[in-house]
Amino acid sequence: MTAAVINPEAAGRNAWTAPALAFAAIAGTCAVLFHPTAWSMVELWAFSSSYHHGFVVAPAAVWMIAAMSARPQTPGGRLPGLAIFVLGLFAWLAGRAGTVAIIEHVAFVTLMIGAVGIAFGANALRAWAYPLAFLYFLVPFGAALTPVLQQITAQTVVGLLSAVGTPVALEGILITTPAGAFEVAEACAGLRFLIAALMIAAVFAYASFTSWRKRILFLLFAIVVALAANGLRAFLMVLIATLTQMRWGVGPDHWLIGWAFYAAVFAVLILIGRRYADRRAPIEVAAGGPGRSGLASVFIAIGLTIAAALYAGLVVERTAPRTAPASLSLLSAPGWRILPPPENWRAHIPQADRTAAATYAAQDRSVYIALGFFTHDRRGGEIVAHDNRAWDGEDWRRIGTTKAVVYVFGRSEETAFDLLAGADGRRLAAVTAYWHDGEIYLSPRRAKMAQIKDKLVGRHRPGGMVVIAAAYRRDPAEAIAAIRSYTVAVEPLKAWLARNGG
Repeated sequence: MTAAVINPEAAGRNAWTAPALAFAAIAGTCAVLFHPTAWSMVELWAFSSSYHHGFVVAPAAVWMIAAMSARPQTPGGRLPGLAIFVLGLFAWLAGRAGTVAIIEHVAFVTLMIGAVGIAFGANALRAWAYPLAFLYFLVPFGAALTPVLQQITAQTVVGLLSAVGTPVALEGILITTPAGAFEVAEACAGLRFLIAALMIAAVFAYASFTSWRKRILFLLFAIVVALAANGLRAFLMVLIATLTQMRWGVGPDHWLIGWAFYAAVFAVLILIGRRYADRRAPIEVAAGGPGRSGLASVFIAIGLTIAAALYAGLVVERTAPRTAPASLSLLSAPGWRILPPPENWRAHIPQADRTAAATYAAQDRSVYIALGFFTHDRRGGEIVAHDNRAWDGEDWRRIGTTKAVVYVFGRSEETAFDLLAGADGRRLAAVTAYWHDGEIYLSPRRAKMAQIKDKLVGRHRPGGMVVIAAAYRRDPAEAIAAIRSYTVAVEPLKAWLARNGG
C-alpha cells in the first residue's frame, strides 16, 4: 500500500478554483449584459484626468486580499452575498431608469461585491469587507462635490492672503488681487488630489492598522490634509503670481509646483501613518467549493441578472414614439411685455427637443426666460442633467449660489439661485424649475425621482425645464426681486402645457 503525499500549498490553491470560477461566471454575465454601464466607467477612467486611478483599484483590492490572507477555511452561507447582489440589481434598474450614471456605477460595483459573497461565502465577505469596500473607488464619483471644493479652496486662499497682508477681494469663486483676477476653476478644486489621497490612505490604513477605529480616523485625517493642502497650494500659486505680476505661477510652472507640493504632502501623510502602525497577523480567509447551495445561488444570480437586463430593455427603456410640438409658445405673464431674447445670454439646454427664449419687461424690471421641452426623458435626452443649466461655461460661468424663497407655477419654497459671471463684469442670478407630467419641481433631485418612478413601471411622459434669470449690479437680491415679481404674474404651468401638447 502506498501512502499519498498531500501538498498543503497545492490543496490551498485548489480550494480557490471552484469559487473563482463561480465568481467569474457571475461577473462575466454582469459585464456582458450590463456592458454599457461597465464601458462608461472604463471610458471615464481613460479620458478623465480625475479618474485615471480606476485602472489600479481592482489590482490594489486583490493585493490587499492576497497579502493579508492565510489558508482557506469554511466558506459559510451564500445568502448575504445574494442579498447584496439583489440590492445591486434594484439599484442598477433605478440608475438605468433615471439615466444617472453614478447610480449605475455604484450598483455595478455592488453586484461584484455580492458576487464575491455568493462565490466565496459569507465568511470571505466578512473577512474581506475592507478591500471589497475599497472597490467603490472604481466609481467615478465626486463631480457633485466640485462646487463645494471650489468654495473651500477660494475661502482658504482669501484667508491666507489676508493673513500675509495681500489686498484681496472674493466674489463667489473669483479672487481679485492687485495683479488681477483668479478663478478657482473646477480643475483647481482639488477633487483629483482628494481622491488620490483617500485611495493611498485607504491602502495604507488597511496594511498598517488592525482596528476599524484607527483606519477611519486615518481616512478622516487624510481628507483634512488633502483639503488643507489644496488650499495652501492654490494660495501659493496666487501669491507667487501676485508678487511677480503674473510672470510666475500661471503657466506650466503652475502644474509643476502643484505636483511637487502634492508629492511632499503624500510623503508626510505616510510618515505620520507609519508612526502609529500596528503589527498584524494574516487573516484566515474563507473559501471552498460552492456545494449544492452555492451552485444554486450562482444560477439564481445569473438568472436574476438576465431578468433585470430584459426588464430594462422591454420596460424601462422601451418608449413609444412621441412628437414634439413644431414650436414652443412663450409663457403668458399679464403686465409684462415680451421682447426678443438677450443677445448676450442663452441657457444651455442642448438635448431638448424644442427650446424657446424671450425677454420680459415691466416698468424698470426685466427678466430672461429659456424654455426646454422634452418628449420624454431618455439616454442622450435627459431632462435633469449636468449639461442642462443656466450657463454655457464659456461666455458665462457659475461663480456661486445663493438661496431664497421663490414662487414658481403654484409652488413656493426656498431654492438655489445660480450666480453667473459674464464678460465686462456682467452678473446674473438664475433659478431653474423642472416639470414632469404637469408637476413642477424646484429640486432637480425630486424631479429625477419622479422620472425614475414612472420609468420603472414603463411610463414615459413629457417633461422639461424653465430657466428664469435677471441681471444685478452688486447684490443678487436685485435680480431675485425681479424674478419674484415675474413668477407671481406668469400663467399656470398646465395652461402653457395645454398650448404645447405637454
